Amino acid sequence: MKRMASMLSAIFFIGILFTQCKKDKSKLGLNVQPQSDQIGLNVNDTLRLITYTTMSDSIATDEISSGMMLGVYQDPFLGKAEASIYTELRLEGAVDFTPDGGTLADLAIDSVVLYMAVSGGYGNMDAQDYEVYQMTQALDIDSTYYSNRSIGKSALNLVKAGEGSIVTNPNTPGYVNGVLTSESILRIPLSINDFAMPIINQSGTGVLNANDGAGYFVDWFKGIYITSKNTVQSSNEGAILYIDPISTNSKVTIYYRDNSGTPAEYDTIQYDLNINSSCARFTHFEQDYTGTMVESQLIDSTEGQDVFFLQTMGGVRSKIAIPDLIPFLDSNKLIINKAQLVLPVQYYASDAYVPSSELFLVRPLEGGGISFIPDYNEDRGGNYIESANSYTFNVTRYLNKMIAGEYDNQPLTIVSIGNAVTANRVVFNGPSTMLKEKPKLIITYSKYE
Repeated sequence: MKRMASMLSAIFFIGILFTQCKKDKSKLGLNVQPQSDQIGLNVNDTLRLITYTTMSDSIATDEISSGMMLGVYQDPFLGKAEASIYTELRLEGAVDFTPDGGTLADLAIDSVVLYMAVSGGYGNMDAQDYEVYQMTQALDIDSTYYSNRSIGKSALNLVKAGEGSIVTNPNTPGYVNGVLTSESILRIPLSINDFAMPIINQSGTGVLNANDGAGYFVDWFKGIYITSKNTVQSSNEGAILYIDPISTNSKVTIYYRDNSGTPAEYDTIQYDLNINSSCARFTHFEQDYTGTMVESQLIDSTEGQDVFFLQTMGGVRSKIAIPDLIPFLDSNKLIINKAQLVLPVQYYASDAYVPSSELFLVRPLEGGGISFIPDYNEDRGGNYIESANSYTFNVTRYLNKMIAGEYDNQPLTIVSIGNAVTANRVVFNGPSTMLKEKPKLIITYSKYE
């Protein structure tokens, strides 16, 4: 199914289909010896590394069941990162708001609220200035939508005037319909006149009789665009929230009263417009690297020797080249017993921007695209180790493939898990960093005649 393929490519494959690597059958150095048995082994950790940053490709973000993202933050290294949401809304059922024996004029609309279930966040949880717009262009649930796609929308902000600035704590349960839930809730008040009344006024026209089909609700009301436009935001301010769009708590609720009877009968009624698995939806990402170290590196890649970057959300990728690797392998008759690529990062416990939990190394393919290195199928490494402030990748099989002449020495690319559903970034130390810990390739090998 298109939705399942989109989910897998966004979370694990960065919008590109990786080829599945087969287990290497070669016996060259695959059984790493215990430390106590490594008498006579040689170690090289001085091979030159070239590190730099490149732009990533856009990624498919439609109908990902693990979540969406919303918000904006100002990273001190990477500048502005922004995530916004396009989604359909669906009627909870056929409805005619006209009171029995009365008219729509007998209705009193108390409020309209957009609820979004929040499963986590990234950054500093400052106030965000949220805006909501009605889409003028329809979505198609059978189409693929990429993170750089924009959809037509009206110019009218549907958020209730003066109530768009909101602070959300992802660790605190929130209220929906006055009831405390087990989830954190982003609660955005919407305009009664601009959002609720145009919908209620469709009572009796057939628009509210069903969701799908010509003239029915989704055809008439294409959906909403939810964004955060913080016009004044300093470095280290802002955050991106992780949204669960298919939670039962993610919806728009209209609260109204039927005043056609006696005052004792004026009970508040609620009607939901749902965001659910039937809704076409996708996340839109934007990055602004103006004036940042990333912008400088995209112009001059040699600046990546000091520091280089990786960002999810289809942002930037890290590249590593080892130019002297083939001469080293060819000048010695080697058996590679163990090879590890160690990449220290710049992160401190007080930082709001936590490195990605897991990274992967991929190599370019001759016909285009990328593939995991062969170590992926075994002990690949790549997890962030907080105590060491670094990532360690196993590349033993990858180097043995080079010795066997199966691979050319091409730059490796570092990619992150959760590219479409997390906002993490990584700041790596380059080989020329002034800091103590530098990246290195550690090769443990033995020689034979």
